[in-house]
Amino acid sequence: MLHRALTVLRPSTPTRALLDRGRVPVRRPTYVRAVVTARCPLACSYCHLEGDPAVPGLEHGLSTREWIDLLSIAVAQGARKIKFLGGEPLVRLDLPQIVAALRANDADLDLSVITSGAVPVERIDRLYAAGLSRCNVSIHGFGPEAFHRRTGRGEAQRRARDTFLEAVLDHGRPLKTNYVYTGVEDDADLAAFLAFAARRSLLVNVLDDLGRTDLDARVLEQLVIRLRGQPAARRIEPDPHSLATTRLHWADGLEVELKHERLGEVAPWRSCEGCAERPRCKEGIHAIRIGHTGDVRPCMDRPDLGFPLAHTLRSEGVLSAATQYRVFVSEVAR
Repeated sequence: MLHRALTVLRPSTPTRALLDRGRVPVRRPTYVRAVVTARCPLACSYCHLEGDPAVPGLEHGLSTREWIDLLSIAVAQGARKIKFLGGEPLVRLDLPQIVAALRANDADLDLSVITSGAVPVERIDRLYAAGLSRCNVSIHGFGPEAFHRRTGRGEAQRRARDTFLEAVLDHGRPLKTNYVYTGVEDDADLAAFLAFAARRSLLVNVLDDLGRTDLDARVLEQLVIRLRGQPAARRIEPDPHSLATTRLHWADGLEVELKHERLGEVAPWRSCEGCAERPRCKEGIHAIRIGHTGDVRPCMDRPDLGFPLAHTLRSEGVLSAATQYRVFVSEVAR
């Protein structure tokens, strides 16, 4: 498929200077999750926006230039894995420009996106052309009834998702699917999706609804075994950028991922030690979050630990924002 040429916006001159000077020798997290928009064509009840509530009038967040500069700062300070999410990140028509700018500056970055797939297929085509490494497709209900119940949307959006998923499979790029399990009402739908995933040799990340305290990786593993039988193999999968996961393998090609480690248990941040939320913390990801208005924080549950990095960028420039980001990382990382 032909695509119109992308206009690549490179990091601004101060950001390039920061990159050229090399990295400051402090311990830094290497994973950044960027909420590039709070907008979404769906209305899933369990959507948490990475703990980044939508700000009325600012749902689309930062400009193209601001995202390029903020993420370039994170890369200069050691980020090697960047995931774009929302909302629905593919509603941002400038996302290919952001990806292209980061890719032009560093060929080895792991750049990925989490999408519902309820968007035109050509949007993922443009992202791959811009330099996207891989894609996560969230399955917010595999069949019609579950899709409507979970998203509040109809058959047209579900069919668009299915078309999108097939297009991503045709690309042959690394792909992971996400399925948030909310309760027994999802059992039949999850079983149908796991059967589909087995036929296509898909990796399925089965996640618990963070709003339910009775769900965890152990419960989800028992659920999947009940639906699919005993796996042929089980292993712990390390992640150099985040927390380890459990991988279950079946002989028919199905592979399921479960997040068995949680921030509250692992406590990778300095602030975890005395955090009042720690006993209830269910996060299975260790990453810096940049919210859709440019606030930077270490986790979903403690917005008070972050600071408005985009405000510094606008008022004081790239170098001051880079200094603040470096100080923030050095203060929150162990």
